[in-house]
Amino acid sequence: MPLQHVIHINPHAIIGVWHLTEEEAFFARAINKLVPDSSPLDSISHTKRRTEWLAGRYLVMELAERMYLPFNGIWTDEYNKPHLVTDVATISLSHATPYVVAILNTKSPCGIDVERIRKKLRPLAPKFLNKNELSAAEDDLTNLAILWGAKEALYKLHGRKSLIFKENLAIEEFEFKDPFGSCTGLLDIGNDHEKYNIKAGKFDNYVLVYTE
Repeated sequence: MPLQHVIHINPHAIIGVWHLTEEEAFFARAINKLVPDSSPLDSISHTKRRTEWLAGRYLVMELAERMYLPFNGIWTDEYNKPHLVTDVATISLSHATPYVVAILNTKSPCGIDVERIRKKLRPLAPKFLNKNELSAAEDDLTNLAILWGAKEALYKLHGRKSLIFKENLAIEEFEFKDPFGSCTGLLDIGNDHEKYNIKAGKFDNYVLVYTE
C-alpha cells in the first residue's frame, strides 16, 4: 500500500505514515537511492526488519520530494541515528507493525514514534515513567502509549544511547482528548536542559507521537 497519510506540521516539517504491505523487493529496487552504503542493511537478517528498515528510508525519500528537497540517501551514525546525506533537514523514523512513520524537519531537531496500544504497557510503566507521569496517565492504556511514545521521540531527537528514560526524560503538561494529545518534553542531561513541544494522535489501535 502506498503512502497512507501526510501531515504538514508547519512550513518546515512533514510527517508520513506508511501502511506496510509490500515485500522487501519493492523497496530494495531503490537501494542505491536510499543509502550510500548498504552494509547496515546487510547486518539485518530478519526479513521483516529488513523491509521496515528499507520502508522507512523510502518514506523519507517521498517526504523530501514533497518538500522539494534534494535527496541523495540516508546514512546512519555511530549511535544508529539516521541523517540525510544532503544535510538539508533532520529526520526520525519509527515502526510498529504494520505501520512505518517518518518525520522531516528543515529547521529543528526532531523525533517521532508510533506505538501500538497494548496491555503490556501497564507493568512496564513504572520502569519508564516517574510518579507525576504515572499519575497523569491514570492507568489508561492510550495515555501510557502516548507518554512512552513521547519519551521515545525525545530519545530519538537527542540521538545518543546514554539516556535513562525515568531520569533524563520528563513529560509535563500532558493532555489527551481523543484523538489528539499534547505535552511538554524535557531533556535533562547534566547542565543541558531543553524543552520541546510534543503532539500526539490516535488512529486505529496506535498512537503517533512527535516533536514540533
